[in-house]
Amino acid sequence: MTNMELAERTIRSLLAAGVREFCLCAGARNSPFVYLIQENPFIKTYHFFEERSAAFFALGRIVATRHPVAIITTSGTAVSECLSAVIEGTYSSLPLIVVTADRPKKFRGSGAPQSIEQVGIFSYYIEASFDLDSDNTHLSLSGLSWKKPIHINVCFSEPLIDGAAPKMEPPREEVRSRFPEAIPIQMVGELQEFLERHRPVVILSTLPEKIRESAISFLERLQAPIYAEAISNLRGHPRLADFEIRSGERMLPRLIDDNICDSVLRLGGVPTIRFWRDLEDKRAELPVFSLGYNHYTGLSRHISHYDNLEDLSRIDVHRSKPLPESIKAFDQAKAQLARQLFEKYPSAEPSLIYHLSKRLKDQSVFLGNSLPIREWDLAADHDFKPARVAASRGVNGIDGQVSTFLGWSRPENENWCVIGDLTALYDLPGPWIAPQMAAKQTRIVVLNNGGGMIFKKMFGQDIFLNRHQLDFEPWAALWKWPYQKWTSIPEKMELADRQIIEISVSETQTEEFWKEWDRAWI
Repeated sequence: MTNMELAERTIRSLLAAGVREFCLCAGARNSPFVYLIQENPFIKTYHFFEERSAAFFALGRIVATRHPVAIITTSGTAVSECLSAVIEGTYSSLPLIVVTADRPKKFRGSGAPQSIEQVGIFSYYIEASFDLDSDNTHLSLSGLSWKKPIHINVCFSEPLIDGAAPKMEPPREEVRSRFPEAIPIQMVGELQEFLERHRPVVILSTLPEKIRESAISFLERLQAPIYAEAISNLRGHPRLADFEIRSGERMLPRLIDDNICDSVLRLGGVPTIRFWRDLEDKRAELPVFSLGYNHYTGLSRHISHYDNLEDLSRIDVHRSKPLPESIKAFDQAKAQLARQLFEKYPSAEPSLIYHLSKRLKDQSVFLGNSLPIREWDLAADHDFKPARVAASRGVNGIDGQVSTFLGWSRPENENWCVIGDLTALYDLPGPWIAPQMAAKQTRIVVLNNGGGMIFKKMFGQDIFLNRHQLDFEPWAALWKWPYQKWTSIPEKMELADRQIIEISVSETQTEEFWKEWDRAWI
């Protein structure tokens, strides 16, 4: 089989499995794919000069399109650049397909130029691996769960272009198949028993869009107190207003300590809050029931966990004991105090998040790393709900956030990315892809607090902070994006379609804000 025929067979298999978009990092070794894609312009392709941003952009496209997306790389260390995104894809259950070109198998272990051991490079973090060449062309994608990335390694011999690139027909239908979902009879019974024995507080994290309505209906019937992270897309939902905690995650320990709740029910992805981590040690005896969309429990200790969120409508629940009015009043008072502090310290980081959130109602908001996520959950106005909120929280890392945001952006509304300064520095090549995107209204907000301030409260030592004196105007100029610098959130925003906004954060006001907020909970 020729190189061109092998490339065609690989692309046909991917199209048949539902892949509709490709991220192509052109090089010599993957030139058969380059020629094939060029000859078949119906194949939607994004072109990148480097693989790391391309792979994270592909993750964003998977979330936006709900289809697997493939990245095509050349050989050598280009393959290794995809590892971080593959890891994120594993823990976020995103079917990233990594197609890597390779030298012939005889070069393995030789140390010849651009000959590394590509097969197995992604280790645990893939569901399936295929090692193809002219003698082994078997590529079967049926029966996969599509909850982890896939690696397809394709060996091409020289001459690389050994024939004409064939013309292909667009796929007529998707033949992707999945493992059948087992009916979780055991889950239904175990959850109903848990709810009969316990009075849980519900923690909502990342929820797939298709199950949000059934989750809302279930929570309306349960009427238990709810802590909704923004990335659940149910924070501030009007149908849950009577049950939702609005003063932040510090209410969760109080509910447990005052014996209002005696357990935790988690719906969705692994929560980002500190309280969840406390379930490992400080509250290791607290019963936890977890329903997610993959097999990860998010805790090292044993808990009841099911990776199926489809059947909440089948759960027969009894109303939880209503929250005492004193607890509701306490929660409201603390939420009111937060709003007072937002006005008292307008340049503190949580205050800036609060005022920004009031301008982003019905828009798309991507929260780029730990501190903006936690501050948004505390400070964002519940009554100014974005149309959709997302974050890369599979690994809780800050890598590739700009690229993932751009991949996730949609053309139907404004797309806002809120990230920290070090997170922006991690992904400086990210804006490369913007001219190829359908989504035009993309705004990147960099909260510049001069370093990794999430560690300041944790350790209190500057060595952890990586302090700097950088600003982001040169970054905007590099990509020819308009730039603005804010010290407060303007009442009226005059923005270009693509905009980088640097917000200067007052370290002094931020410290004073947290001191007062912490004292209020003692």
